[in-house]
Amino acid sequence: MGKRPKQQVTARPRKCPIEKPEEIPDDLLIDVFSRLPIEDVARCRCLSRVWSSILRRRYFTELFHKMSSTRPRILFTFLYYGKRLFYSMPQDLDPSNHYSPLPYFSISYSPISAHYHMHFPKVLGASAKVCPPILGLICCKSSKTMIFNPSTRESKFISTTKRVGVKSTSFGYDPIDKLFKLLSMYDDYVCRVSTLGTEEVTWRTVECTVPHHPLHSEICMDGVLYYLARRVGDETPKPYMVAAFEVRLERFKFLPMDLRCKDIGCSAVIDYKGKLAVVWLNVERDNQRHIESFELRVLNDVDEVKWSQIIYELPNYWNNLPADIDVSIVGMTSAGEIVLATSHIRHPFYIFYYSTVTLAIVQLRIDFGIEAPEANHCSTMSTFVNHVENVELACGLGLSSIAM
Repeated sequence: MGKRPKQQVTARPRKCPIEKPEEIPDDLLIDVFSRLPIEDVARCRCLSRVWSSILRRRYFTELFHKMSSTRPRILFTFLYYGKRLFYSMPQDLDPSNHYSPLPYFSISYSPISAHYHMHFPKVLGASAKVCPPILGLICCKSSKTMIFNPSTRESKFISTTKRVGVKSTSFGYDPIDKLFKLLSMYDDYVCRVSTLGTEEVTWRTVECTVPHHPLHSEICMDGVLYYLARRVGDETPKPYMVAAFEVRLERFKFLPMDLRCKDIGCSAVIDYKGKLAVVWLNVERDNQRHIESFELRVLNDVDEVKWSQIIYELPNYWNNLPADIDVSIVGMTSAGEIVLATSHIRHPFYIFYYSTVTLAIVQLRIDFGIEAPEANHCSTMSTFVNHVENVELACGLGLSSIAM
């Protein structure tokens, strides 16, 4: 018998150490996360405890806000069959569109679909007052005062005083101490303020030397909450003014100005190139629906209360709008466009950009993806410019919350 061939024994390879992939530095992760859409940031929070921790850091929140400020949005909110809905759309006009030159309207024939964010349930009660957004947060007065973050779809209850008869509530921000505050006016014209984010919400009285009634428009700029107001119990021929509340120092200053009763209803306080301005629509004496121009009062000196006047004439074709469409001024973009919007969504809803640079008007039709409600099932539309996305969760303000 032949010999069996010797089997070749192969030596087992030694175990090589497994190379672990290098961890991505936190600063690089933060830079990547800050460029993601808000929906993707929410998903990343759920993928890793490490990522979740990074995405809750104050530095990331501030960086994301800085990035979001370069792509502001227009925010829409309204009551629809008892529920308050929130939508938004990009604010900057699409540069790929070739808008018609003067003297023609530039019209978007295809409706732009607004992005749905959230709603709060009917059981929470309807809200008549919605404050302009600050750093992506919105204050809304329903059966309880609430703070909303449409980006994270969260809402937060704010405990209020047991006193009744609140005339109005305003929302302000102190950029130095980075604190949000609520300012409430009561029936007896006593003002009280509360700081959000504390363990217990408390209210304190603020000295106010001029009894006044807050009106329909407000804005918070550089730590000062401005709103239109009317003096109470004063027979002065100029009862209208701008109230200026310094959020950090919690003190008032009142800025008198020459406003007529017929102007106040269609006026708004806006940010005009970094300065406070009051703008309203001038109409013909014999035809209240024929808008002739925008008139502005720009605050050049807050200490001596000096206003300058600017008038922008509107072209005649502006008045080709249907007679049953009401428009209101909602703000001004950083590009110098005064933005107007129609008041309801029972009809086709439009927003208009009037450029103070080119004097052109752009008209956009907005689609909310819902059936047009009957008149008694839809409130007036609240439209706000310069809304930014905010990734801060409810715990960031130290308040209880409910996710929507």
